[in-house]
This record gives sequence, structure tokens and C-alpha cells, in this order.
Amino acid sequence: MNENTTYWMMQGGVRLGPMSFDELVRRIASPSTPVWREGMADWCAAENLPELSGFFRTAAPRPHVNSIYGIPAQPNARPETAWHPPVETTEEAMPPTYLAWSIVAMLVCCIVTGIVALIYSTKVSSRWTAGDYEGARKASSAAQMWIIVTVVCGLIAIPFQVILALL
Repeated sequence: MNENTTYWMMQGGVRLGPMSFDELVRRIASPSTPVWREGMADWCAAENLPELSGFFRTAAPRPHVNSIYGIPAQPNARPETAWHPPVETTEEAMPPTYLAWSIVAMLVCCIVTGIVALIYSTKVSSRWTAGDYEGARKASSAAQMWIIVTVVCGLIAIPFQVILALL
């Protein structure tokens, strides 16, 4: 098309135009935005306009993974376009693992309950990366509880160890 060609587009149910090609490119919202130019019989999606075809390339499909084993939910999913609407994510942080605390409590206070705390501590990060967020929170809480039990057992055992050492 020549430089004098004028374009119109629909945005939010409002017809905008006339505008130049450069202005159209700046204001285009998505590949499905309706556009029209002089010489066209009807409106079409922006991705179907020959002048704009290079602006909306398709990307390789990104399958949605719905399991901890990495199996795609839709193996024959339709390729997505390069344009994506902004997505707000509220990703929370992984709960504390208490790994160092469980090791110290196990070595200093009580080995038996410290091992249980250590086991729960190691489950937190593996469950979080597998997508089991609730399981990771429960493992973190259990590790914290077993560390407290380990420290209490150690404090209870200290007087008995002192008495046995004096005999």
C-alpha cells in the first residue's frame, strides 16, 4: 500500500480512524483487533491484513503441563500467537524448609526425633517444585513441630545426663 492509505480499527466497540499505517501499528491491541482500509470490502482481523502479517508471528506451542511428571495436558494444542495479554501472577514464596535447624537439633538434642524433623525438612522443596504447594506447607509445619519436639526432648534429657555423669 502507498503512504496515503488510511486505516481504521475497532477498539472497545469504538471505531478509530482515519490513521496512518505507523499509527495503526502503534495502537493495535491484538492479532484479533478488527481493522479496515480503503479498498477492502469488509473488516478483518489485524493478523489477516497482508501489511500486518509480519507483526504477528506464531510461536512454538507451549503445552500446559498438568502433572508432576511433566506430561502435557493437551499434546495437540493449537500454537499460540506471539502476542499475549498481560498476566498478573501472585506467586508466593516457598515455605521455609528448616533444614539447618533440623540438623542442629538432631545433633545437639535428640537423634530420633531430629531424624523425623530432617525427613520433613527435605520434603518441603521437592513438593514445592512438583507443584504440591499444600503438601509443601504441611511438610514445613511438620518439620517445625518436630524441631520443637526435638529441642524439648533434649532439654528434658539434660538433667538426667548431668545426674548420670555425677554418679
